[in-house]
Amino acid sequence: MTARTPPVAPDESAPVVESAPLSPADEHLAAYFQDLEQKSLDTLESAARQLITLVTTLLGLFFGVLAFKDNPHYLAFPAVRILGGLAAGFYVLALFLALDVVMPRRLEVPAANLTAMRRLLRALFERKRRSLRWAQVAFALGTLALLALIILLLTGAR
Repeated sequence: MTARTPPVAPDESAPVVESAPLSPADEHLAAYFQDLEQKSLDTLESAARQLITLVTTLLGLFFGVLAFKDNPHYLAFPAVRILGGLAAGFYVLALFLALDVVMPRRLEVPAANLTAMRRLLRALFERKRRSLRWAQVAFALGTLALLALIILLLTGAR
């Protein structure tokens, strides 16, 4: 014979929370955000790959414009050299930061510790997000320097 335990009386000081089943629209919304969370790392890496493509294309164009067969006269102007150096430097920095997002790394994933897995995923996402953000800033600064250089060359570098 098994002994039955008496039901536990509810705590009078505990708040009462009413609940209801989720509507189909609420379930769809929750599933959408769960899918968004799962794909967020892929989205970051895709953006970094696109930035890498843009940077390498612009660096090729940049060096093609500045490195003619004969040394163009405008390369003697300090403003052209400074803006050109800044643009190239920012583009290379953007390239390295974007590569940091997509380069594979060895991860020590705890086998059965979901809390540690969540922490690791959050840290991985934050590192990639931060690197991509700084890559975008460096790309923007390089593009502004290149734009200033182009304007300077079009207006007649002095």
